[in-house]
Amino acid sequence: MSGETVVYRNEMNLVPLRKFTSTEVDLFFTLCNKLKEQDTRKLEIPFDELKHLSNYYSRSQERFIKDLEHVYDKMLHLTYTERNGQSFEKFVLFTSYKVDVEKQYLSISINNDLKHILNSITADFTKFELQEMTQLKSTYAKNMFRLLKQYKHTGYFKIQIYDFRERLDIPKSYRMSEIDKYVFKPIIKELGFLFKKLNINKIKAKKGRKIEWLEFSFEPEKRIHSKREPNMVRGNNSKQHMSREMTPEWLKNNKYQTIKSTSSEFTEEERQAFLEKMNK
Repeated sequence: MSGETVVYRNEMNLVPLRKFTSTEVDLFFTLCNKLKEQDTRKLEIPFDELKHLSNYYSRSQERFIKDLEHVYDKMLHLTYTERNGQSFEKFVLFTSYKVDVEKQYLSISINNDLKHILNSITADFTKFELQEMTQLKSTYAKNMFRLLKQYKHTGYFKIQIYDFRERLDIPKSYRMSEIDKYVFKPIIKELGFLFKKLNINKIKAKKGRKIEWLEFSFEPEKRIHSKREPNMVRGNNSKQHMSREMTPEWLKNNKYQTIKSTSSEFTEEERQAFLEKMNK
């Protein structure tokens, strides 16, 4: 599938998109796509281009302007934090944001302190087709999509349930039965077409019956080397909290059978029909 490609440093996957609607997630990553490799240069993006790239289907101009305003209001609460002992710094990703209704464009630029998130990316990055994300409906599916794309070459992602709730901005009041219904179900239903043999495995704590870990497994994507893609050589100065792609031994040897999983199987015909629909 060809089209606009979103690329950013993995650090951004650690920042929850709190209270973002499905439409706002699409607009946010459309902006990230337009600002990649632009340094701190201010861009003017026509409304028509924004709507096209984000698959924005509402015809109401007033609604569109409101959505652009809500996106930035919520982006102001997206803070990237760097810690050094007890000291810390917080940054917002975008520092300039202007909506010109008369001339029909959005003007935006990235924070100079965080320009490395979208510029000169050589290692530890997440990459995906923008169109794949905008075709998804559930906000949980969209956020899980970008997390799984970080591990697309290993087909394995493990996360503590607390961090999972945090990353996907799941209400604290949700019990596991509600997570099954409102979070896992749309993730399996929508992402099962994009990640073959997708399984969600729940791991209980050693003491007690509470779920402590979640494991996501799927069929890995094959690496396609291209001169246009960033160099995959990893540096030695990565931060300790950075997640790297690691395939566990049980997945390599196909010996993992003990954890009860929630899975969904799709025929190749169904998968191809879904991808053709997205292309249209």
